[in-house]
Amino acid sequence: MVPSADSAGVFPWSSPLFAAFRYDGGQVLGTYVQFAYDPSSGTVRSVLGLAGNAPVLYVGSIQISGFAPARGASARGPTFQAEGYLATITAHDDPTVLLEVRTDVARTAAIELPAGAKNISVQTAPGSWPASSISYTVGEEQARFLLGVGSFSVNGIRVVAKMADSDLLTFKSVPPSAENRGEWLAVLDAIGAGHIVAELDLVATADGRWVQNVVQYRLGVSGWALHVEPGRASVQVDSLLPGGATVLLAFDQATMPFNAPTELQIRANAGEANRTESPLALFFSSEPRSRGPSYSVLSFPDTVVALYLPSLAAVSIEVVSSRANGPPAGLQADSEIAMIAALAIVSAAAARMLRRKNE
Repeated sequence: MVPSADSAGVFPWSSPLFAAFRYDGGQVLGTYVQFAYDPSSGTVRSVLGLAGNAPVLYVGSIQISGFAPARGASARGPTFQAEGYLATITAHDDPTVLLEVRTDVARTAAIELPAGAKNISVQTAPGSWPASSISYTVGEEQARFLLGVGSFSVNGIRVVAKMADSDLLTFKSVPPSAENRGEWLAVLDAIGAGHIVAELDLVATADGRWVQNVVQYRLGVSGWALHVEPGRASVQVDSLLPGGATVLLAFDQATMPFNAPTELQIRANAGEANRTESPLALFFSSEPRSRGPSYSVLSFPDTVVALYLPSLAAVSIEVVSSRANGPPAGLQADSEIAMIAALAIVSAAAARMLRRKNE
């Protein structure tokens, strides 16, 4: 069962991976993200990251040309969505302050960075995905805009994203005051290099359901959960794009424990995925691509798996957390039955001896 915003006990709700938005009079309020949305123009203003010790202003404003809001904006669980003319704005209430703008026609998005933005750098790779990126810092925090097909022009803190037909503009940051910043930056770099194409954050709930935060970092890639319960998850990934890429699968510790004495087993289309200790090999090296599916567990507080798939076409993924070196369930049950039988025999023998003694 997928999450429902109307489910009692599910929302409002939060986890270390993501939380839930509330939309109130133009204010989009979350545990990790907060911003203002103008329903008359589709303009986003004052994007704040709240995961650290103090709020961080990452984006001053984003104004999309010809957006023309088509219907009422709404918050549903971890996502806020506003639809305009052949365009959609989606925000995620997660520690990385993830924001997406999708368009089906060429247009521009005027972006104003905060006055304190420093170290603004533009990179381009025409013909690749993403084709352009802008990185910058706000104090000690790092953030990035990615543009799938189009290009950026920069004048001080003012940025224009020239979006192409069928394009995706993405904002993502390293979580404020995050530990393991080096690994967070590696994830951001891998997304910026087009190696990580999707992310599924999954948390099982006490009522047998689950809540999820699903992101596609590249157009043409889709992923969804089929079933999630403590210790087990089934996920589907599909794409017509050629070649392979990496998908992030994230779980809280209650859903997918990964610490002594538990271990992970991951299968892709019923084949075992090989584990590698270094996520950088999955993100940037060509080595895993000749070995089939491979995965690495990132050094984050929750269980975050980077899974490389040599093909993204119709992939069924199963993730299982089990006790290391534990006997199979059937063997354990047989052992318990044998122990009960042995105790019964000993008890019967003791009873016979006691009767003989009394006689």
